[in-house]
Amino acid sequence: MEIIVLLVAATALFALCKFIENYLRSILIKNEQNKCVLVTGCDTGFGHRLAQELDKRGIRVFAGCYTEDGRKRLMEKCSSNAVIFPLDVTKEDSIQNAVNLVKSELQQDEVLWGVVNNAGILHIAAPLEWQTRDHYDKTLSVNLIGAMMITKAFLPLLRESKGRLVNMSSVATMVSFPGVVAYNISKAALESYTDTFRREMYHVGVTAHLIQPTGFATNIFPQDANLRLRQAFSELPDNVKEFYGEKTVHSGGVGQVKSDGSFDSDLSKVTTAIQHALFARFPKYRYPVGRGSVALFWTLTHLPEIVADRMFSVAAPRH
Repeated sequence: MEIIVLLVAATALFALCKFIENYLRSILIKNEQNKCVLVTGCDTGFGHRLAQELDKRGIRVFAGCYTEDGRKRLMEKCSSNAVIFPLDVTKEDSIQNAVNLVKSELQQDEVLWGVVNNAGILHIAAPLEWQTRDHYDKTLSVNLIGAMMITKAFLPLLRESKGRLVNMSSVATMVSFPGVVAYNISKAALESYTDTFRREMYHVGVTAHLIQPTGFATNIFPQDANLRLRQAFSELPDNVKEFYGEKTVHSGGVGQVKSDGSFDSDLSKVTTAIQHALFARFPKYRYPVGRGSVALFWTLTHLPEIVADRMFSVAAPRH
């Protein structure tokens, strides 16, 4: 009987704590209209949608786009209040131009409140033995180094506002998916960078937050994914080609690219999480978002590794 009473009391206490937490999380900061936000990678996907939502919310958004087409599409969907500009996060001069632009555009009563490092790529989906130094360099230069350099460049403005850094991570930091090793590495390293940043800035007043989406229907997979896979296979040594076999080219990484149709199309789940990280009075440090983000992926991180290994392991090459 005593055990039942203790269980009931523990359950009630837990429910009360969750109620208080949810209430506190729902409180928003004041005067958000003078708080501007910089977002990278706004050509498509999360960044494209986030820029529109911030603009409709009355937030001055500085939206960096990699392509001219991306800028044109976004301009058609945003008001004249949005500042949409070219940005290549792998180029120092492009980043410096962005800093100069933001400084020149900020009004006297405005501050740069948030930096959202959303720009990201998945350069190739292929077995790790197929991937070259160039494949790693291209992925890390955008997903990791680009985010770090953007953060460093805009940190003085964030310090002035005591604002927030939001970095786009992935559930790939919880479970490393086969076939996308460079992507996995880039996101794991970005999380380490974000934690380090948060602790160095703890007493400065600048906070850092991570978004960890599952599979969403964005344009992160390259259009020429199949071609890249075949090219990578053609450049392998003969003994490696023999081990994997020609059939591998028509499965594995290509299968992941073709699975895009099964991904969640509701990007607002992620953009809502980003906005909470930006404007909630008590934001979270990590935001797992999407199907199975907690029920599956977070749970797997607390189970013996053999469970995830069995679930996500790939079949041995068949000739």
